[in-house]
Amino acid sequence: MEELQEVLVTVATFYDEPEYLLARTRLESAGIECIALNENMLRIAGWHSHILGGIKLQVRESDAQDALAILHETAPTDNP
Repeated sequence: MEELQEVLVTVATFYDEPEYLLARTRLESAGIECIALNENMLRIAGWHSHILGGIKLQVRESDAQDALAILHETAPTDNP
């Protein structure tokens, strides 16, 4: 029997590892499984993250709306 695979979509892109880790933790604590593209490249060559396109945080397409809502609700504000 063939297993169906769901499409992954990028819900956020990060150029800073701590911001990425916080976002990933927020999603995983809500039960949303995440995949990161370019995570290791940022660790190896972080000073070139803008050239590499940053870390792309991906989730299943069916989880995308919930993930975006969580990231929007928990986004850091610039106001002290």
